[in-house]
Amino acid sequence: MSISQAAKIDAPKANKKSRSLSKLYNREINLNHLIIVVALYLVATANIGFFEQVLSVYPLSTNTGFIFSITGLLFGLMWLVLSLLCYRSTAKVVLIIMVLIAAICGYFTDAYGTIFNRDMLINGLQTDQAEAMGLMAPSLFIRLFLLGIVPVFMIGNIRLKRLYWQQATLQKSVTLLLSIVLIAMCLVPFGDQYASFFRQHKIVRSYVNPITPVYSVIRLGTDYIAERRRPDTLIPHATDAKRSISFNTSNTSNTSNTSNSAVKPKLMVFVVGETVRADHIGLNGYERNTTPLLSKQSDIYSFKDASSCGTSTAYSVPCMFSYANRKNYDPDSASYNENVLDTLHKQGVNVVWRDNNSSAKGVADRVTFEDYKTAALNPDCDIECRDIGMLDGFDKLVKSGSSQKETPKATLILLHQMGNHGPAYFKRYPKDFAEYQPVCMTNELSKCDNQSVINGYDNAIRYTDYFLNSVIDTLKPYEQDYEVVMVYISDHGESLGENNIYLHGLPYAIAPNAQKHVPVIIWSPNGNGIDSSTIANSSLANMIDQPVSHDFITPTLLQFFGITTDETKAAPTFFKVTN
Repeated sequence: MSISQAAKIDAPKANKKSRSLSKLYNREINLNHLIIVVALYLVATANIGFFEQVLSVYPLSTNTGFIFSITGLLFGLMWLVLSLLCYRSTAKVVLIIMVLIAAICGYFTDAYGTIFNRDMLINGLQTDQAEAMGLMAPSLFIRLFLLGIVPVFMIGNIRLKRLYWQQATLQKSVTLLLSIVLIAMCLVPFGDQYASFFRQHKIVRSYVNPITPVYSVIRLGTDYIAERRRPDTLIPHATDAKRSISFNTSNTSNTSNTSNSAVKPKLMVFVVGETVRADHIGLNGYERNTTPLLSKQSDIYSFKDASSCGTSTAYSVPCMFSYANRKNYDPDSASYNENVLDTLHKQGVNVVWRDNNSSAKGVADRVTFEDYKTAALNPDCDIECRDIGMLDGFDKLVKSGSSQKETPKATLILLHQMGNHGPAYFKRYPKDFAEYQPVCMTNELSKCDNQSVINGYDNAIRYTDYFLNSVIDTLKPYEQDYEVVMVYISDHGESLGENNIYLHGLPYAIAPNAQKHVPVIIWSPNGNGIDSSTIANSSLANMIDQPVSHDFITPTLLQFFGITTDETKAAPTFFKVTN
């Protein structure tokens, strides 16, 4: 057979293939259908590393339902994100970019375990040509061609069906609603497992492609913009602040005739609690006596209706000490605004922050900060460093005229607890405090019955009771030389399985009261200048039944240390100072 004859035979076959491709590309496709296909494609081809990480934590043999739920959740998120970004004029560009990012990032994630978070992007931008070339391999180009270039070519040649704007709007709305419903259907049945998954396995979530790389790029950009807008100096607050009282710094041991113009210096220990909800405090009427030691102390005032500023430590702690109230607090600008600790420090108060938690969240950047989360400073560490260790060397913090030659000075000591930090409540207390049994002995709360979770949580509160009682006993010897008080306030509450919700951090508007109602406990002995009985309308005894909040903290601190400023002139406080 001649070449010309073979060509004549093959020509109809080639023309048939050409007509098939032409028919495929000439066929119009609904954009919403294309989005679903691409979302499924991204889940299947770009997330092998993610599913490997998930299966290493949740074996398929015992977590089949949860694995299917995660798969559905991932698809639902892809579907939702693509639906929000894709419109007829932008769809092809968005889908092509997503597919290319997924192909490239998916390769490095699968081959090297690379996570494309913000830090990795910065690292990539700083990589030189030699380092970059060292990562090039034939398998990268093969994967990029098969999983990137080929689908990109197909997407680029697809014709999108034209719709009237009413049809397009209706279909877009239905698509968004369906994706949200799918996400909810995947989350709700396994809410307890997701509570642990989202909190304990953040690194696993970072393997999701291309959502993580895209989010990281956006975050890098917003951080850059925010940094450019950041003022060169701190925004000052309480610039008119002044001390309204003077302290008697002579022989303070004889205080019976202290004049109104010269009083003993103030000493406050302010305990920043962690993850404690008000309704599990024995002093507040909880069915369990989780505060057996405090209940035996005199001069204890426990507030029944206190609200937090936020539902997470990172949000609440800076808000607690800011000059903004909860409604106008801006977490993005908090770090470059002065807070009440800055004002106290400027006015001569000795401010010391001891931390047994993750950090002071920027609040104590300009005052004395001591990290007690390590055995280098904390003498009481076993499986973790205990809160009680923060009382070590207390006498060195307080310049007591009766025990040292140094002049007594107004002092604020802040102790940031590990407290009830979840979900591993069983780690938050020594074994001697395991009053309630059995206890959930894992951070996977979904694997435990609800009562064992509560038992561990309540045991941790009993340890806080011991810690606060120790703070009070530590303060009592200083009453002769100082006007002393202890204030304890938790940063936020905690969900313990109600409505299948665990931990904390939900948006404030929808968070249950368990995450927003916090304990406020004040120890205020007689003779410390705080009104606890003389003025009925403002006494501590009556205030404990009134609604209070984190907004009361800043004006209370200023008033206790005798500092006035127009910025908090009319703000409510937990108590009144009478001298």
